[in-house]
Amino acid sequence: MSCCCCKDFEKTLHYVSPAHGGWGVIRIAALVPESYQLFVAPFACGRHGALGGVINGIKDRISYLYIDESDIVSGDYEDLIPGAVDELFENLEIRPKVLFIFVSCLDDLLGTDHLALNKKLSEKYPDVEFRSCHMNPISSDTKFPPAVTLQNNMYSLLRNSSEKENSVNLIGNNEPISNECELYKILGDFSYKINHITDFNTFEDFQKMSKAKINIYLSPTAKYAAEEMKKNLGIDFLKAYHTYDFSEIEDFYKELSKILNIEINYDEYKEKAEKNIEKALECLKDVPIAIDYQAVRKPFTLAKFLKQKGFNIKLIMTSEVKPFDKEAYNYILENYNDIEIINAIHHDMTKFRNELGNFLCIGFDCAYATGSKKILNIMEDKSLFGFYGVSKLMELMVKANEKEIDLHKAIEGEGLVI
Repeated sequence: MSCCCCKDFEKTLHYVSPAHGGWGVIRIAALVPESYQLFVAPFACGRHGALGGVINGIKDRISYLYIDESDIVSGDYEDLIPGAVDELFENLEIRPKVLFIFVSCLDDLLGTDHLALNKKLSEKYPDVEFRSCHMNPISSDTKFPPAVTLQNNMYSLLRNSSEKENSVNLIGNNEPISNECELYKILGDFSYKINHITDFNTFEDFQKMSKAKINIYLSPTAKYAAEEMKKNLGIDFLKAYHTYDFSEIEDFYKELSKILNIEINYDEYKEKAEKNIEKALECLKDVPIAIDYQAVRKPFTLAKFLKQKGFNIKLIMTSEVKPFDKEAYNYILENYNDIEIINAIHHDMTKFRNELGNFLCIGFDCAYATGSKKILNIMEDKSLFGFYGVSKLMELMVKANEKEIDLHKAIEGEGLVI
């Protein structure tokens, strides 16, 4: 296999393309209804956060306490925060139900006592929930990177409830799965309701998620939050990462059947997905396809599945091989030497702009690297899930192949923030 700038995903100087980005911590935290964010950081870090707020239309829910060198050296850094909160609440027309206090990498070096700080603030403002959050990329390769701790902070806001309802929570997916997905129909037939954080407009309504019988977490970033919710709220959990592999989808429904003690029949949805694959293959059989890790959480699993169905997969771009995608990665290495695998963040990527071929690109990163104009515009699997997700993906691939789009406008419209 030819692995252009792959080099076994060696640790090296990173290349970050203009197409790189996704849901930043600001946008994710803003999913909590009636919440507000206070960023405590130096100017450079604050500018990054401010840009994210503007791009995603939530700048009116974020304020900033900028600190400089003198604040750090004098030791006043931590003491400035309570005063900033006082000033913030005096100037807001409506006091939020939740205040997320974000700190930057600098805080990891200073060792702020956030438990004591939040206790002090809670005593003064008992009607507000305070959570300390970190925007610290230096912890990205640890057990608790920002995305993981933020998910836990968000769902730790749920109060324990002795009352349980026939409901299921979907957590870890920033965008809700489409209500056209068969999961809604399947669970609806057994009088189960599906909850997602975006369903709630008020903090009190958000509390309904604590009454669910099970949490289904769709992203590894929510695993820790699910474990903590089981410990603190008594809600069991089930892993269900986005996938387009039929066997993995079937395994999910079988496990869900056991946990909820219901008989799930998914045959008609599987058959529909098979028919949609056949239709898409008629249009795309000879079209070279590229897949990147920003578009789908399991690029190797998707590539393996599509290749086995007869699609012409030629390129995969990713920054690493995730443990839950490694089996498919190894299968591709052993069976498909015509698929190019590229390390999307290797510094050698600067040499290959527009030189990798013309593809139908599933994702922005591979579109930018190749210069291709036929692009399937999805990030983090979007609203795709289950057999519906497979069917919809086929439809989107066919449409993407029929029309060229402006990559720069698409990136801007997606609101990407590194």
